[in-house]
Amino acid sequence: MSAPAKAVAAEPRAWRKPLRLYGAVAHDLGDAIARGRYATGAFLPTEQELASEYGASRNVVREALRLLSARGMIEVLHGRGSRVLPRHQWQLLDQLVHLMREDRRVPRDLLELRRILEVEIAGLAADRALAAPIDAMAATIDRMRAHADQPEVCIEHDIQFHRLLAEAAGNVLLPLVLEPVGQLLRASRVATIHNPGAVDRSVAAHQEVLERVRARDVAGAREAMRRHLVQVEGEIHRMKGEVGPS
Repeated sequence: MSAPAKAVAAEPRAWRKPLRLYGAVAHDLGDAIARGRYATGAFLPTEQELASEYGASRNVVREALRLLSARGMIEVLHGRGSRVLPRHQWQLLDQLVHLMREDRRVPRDLLELRRILEVEIAGLAADRALAAPIDAMAATIDRMRAHADQPEVCIEHDIQFHRLLAEAAGNVLLPLVLEPVGQLLRASRVATIHNPGAVDRSVAAHQEVLERVRARDVAGAREAMRRHLVQVEGEIHRMKGEVGPS
C-alpha cells in the first residue's frame, strides 16, 4: 500500500493578524488548497499546528475543518487527520471562486449581467420602496460596518442588502431571477473581500445606494449602483494585481 501523499513544499506564509473566526480560517485554508499548496491526497497540518499558525483556538480550527469537509474539499479521518479530496468533489462555490480568479470571462460577464439587472433594480427601489425595507437595508449596512474586521460575516450582510434591494423594487419576479446567479455573486465577494480596504469601500458604496433610494432619487440610485459596480470591478482587478477602475 502506497504512503499517503505529502503536502506540496511551500514557503512559510506571513499571516498578517490572527483570525479567530472559523469562517475566515476556512476561507484561507480553502484558498491554499485551491492554489495547490496541499495536493490531492495530502494531509493538512494537525489541529494544533493550524491553531498556532492562525493564532486561534483548536475549537475554531475544528469548526473550520468541518466547514471545509461540508464543502467536499477535505475528509476528516478519525485519528489520522484531514486529507484533501479531488477537485471534482468540491462544492460549486469553491469552484466558482477559482473561476472568478482564473478565468477572465467569468467576472467580466458577471459584471455585465449585474449592470443589466441591478442598475434598474436600484431605480425601481428608489421609486417604490416602503419605509420598512429601507430601514432593513440601513440596519444591514450598520452590521457590515460593525463587522468590518470579519470579512466573511460582511459577505452575508452584503448579500442580504442586495436581496432586500431587489425585494424593495416591487417586482415579485426580480428576486427569483437573481436567485440562480446567487452562487456566482457570493463567489465574487469571497474572491475579493480580503483586498485591503475592500470592506470600507463596499460599505461606502452601499451607503450611497441607500441614500439615493431613501431620497426617492431614481436617476441617482441608478448612478450610485453603476458606481458600486465600478468599485466591484476595481476589487477584481486588485485581487488579480492589475490596474483597473478605482
